[in-house]
Amino acid sequence: MPLPILIDTDMGVDDAIAITLALLSEQLSVEALVSVGGNVPLLQATRNVGRLLRALRIDPRPLVGVGLDQHGDTLTDARHVFGKDGLGETDWPALESFEPVPYTKAYRAAIERFPGELVVVCIGPLTNLAELHHRDPGLLKQVKRIVIMGGAVWCKGNVQDSAEFNFHRDPAAAETILSAGRPITLVPLDLTNFLQLDESHLARLAACDHPATKFLASVLDWPMRTGAGDSAPRRFIVHDAAAIGCLLWPELFRSAQLAVKVLTEGPARGKCQPVVRRDVNRQPLSVLTTVGAADFLENMFEVLCSQRFVV
Repeated sequence: MPLPILIDTDMGVDDAIAITLALLSEQLSVEALVSVGGNVPLLQATRNVGRLLRALRIDPRPLVGVGLDQHGDTLTDARHVFGKDGLGETDWPALESFEPVPYTKAYRAAIERFPGELVVVCIGPLTNLAELHHRDPGLLKQVKRIVIMGGAVWCKGNVQDSAEFNFHRDPAAAETILSAGRPITLVPLDLTNFLQLDESHLARLAACDHPATKFLASVLDWPMRTGAGDSAPRRFIVHDAAAIGCLLWPELFRSAQLAVKVLTEGPARGKCQPVVRRDVNRQPLSVLTTVGAADFLENMFEVLCSQRFVV
């Protein structure tokens, strides 16, 4: 039976790759997609979810929820990385008759349908999850596990060298969830930085005869050409796909049990600090540390292109 998951996303290009991977995998069942502000403003992130579902011709569609945005004069987004629309400034149309429900309803529906089984995968800021924890902590106790793409534990961050973008965007939410005592798998930049696409991968996507690959090839073109963000020129790091990949191919990953604190104030806001001595009030997380990058990328393309390759 496929593993039921809910994906909480700020819907940039790397989110699109991760969500497409989950939707096309036979091992996962995407029960809901919930938008959050981050890479792009909330309304654009929500619209992008609909654009992806229309482009991929997904039927039946998962439930879509609209979540929360963050506010503050010093906040930055990632439109310089992914384009003004978050999806490579492409012309993929919006989904017609698109009426997302409030994020609380989407979370509740998915959790109550699969109590003790649902895995929540967060590939954007943790704003929605933290607010849900404050409102109804008992609801999250019915979640089997939370997988979070976020943080930079030992490596440099991609925001001011100190923090990873998702945690920097809402550090208070990250600290709330990481200290909540829930079963958590953390997928930090320390690992995701090794998962880089190059022009040969883009050509491979474009050559596959599948709506998903045509969509991904088009949205990847802009960030790979501009070279903005933390990727090298003509490269693209698929950070968010690792949060899906660790559910599909756990044998490719290694982890450490580690408690992590997130700084919430000052110039280093969003920075992760390992808690060396065990704190009775802070449960260790499963922090993913290494991945077989070549095998990961080959597996990912096998799913995305809906064909099997001989390695």
